[in-house]
Amino acid sequence: MIFEQVEVGGDRNFGYVIGDEHSREAAIIDASYMPERMLQELARYGLTARFIISTHSHKDHVAGNDYLVERTSAPVVMHESTTHSCTVRVKNNEKLALGNLRLRFLHTPGHIPDHICILADDKLLTGDLLFVGKIGGTGAQFPGSDPRQQWESLQSLMRLDHSIEVWPGHDYGIRPSSTLGNEIATNPFLLS
Repeated sequence: MIFEQVEVGGDRNFGYVIGDEHSREAAIIDASYMPERMLQELARYGLTARFIISTHSHKDHVAGNDYLVERTSAPVVMHESTTHSCTVRVKNNEKLALGNLRLRFLHTPGHIPDHICILADDKLLTGDLLFVGKIGGTGAQFPGSDPRQQWESLQSLMRLDHSIEVWPGHDYGIRPSSTLGNEIATNPFLLS
């Protein structure tokens, strides 16, 4: 698997490129405000965009989608509950093939109702649900957010293998990635 975390502007946003080494198909996730950087990553690895995926519909995660669609013709993938424009709507636990890779989508509402996390082998892209040492916000500044749903979504992640790597949607932590086990042990928002 080809995997790249890319700084894409905004509020220290991270975007991702996941590619299959054999088919050279790739998914671009949360391109944000620098979609051209994502295309540069595709070119660097000789990849072709198969999917454009947004973990949720906040502007800082979907801003680059139109630019990428114009240049790649790849479909935009989001959760089935989204009201945002997309081509493919996925359900909880649905999988999409990316060459020999399988991307598994986990519906994780709380920060926003249409939020998804993406599991690719041992890498979990957590969008704005879980950061390194922090969690995504809820409250009046995030319309549709629900703290109880957020907690339930976080608990669903805690049932996954603790060696799974956490790759967040923003660089808010002391390092750019973590593991579920480390977050369970050290993230003050997950300690019971």
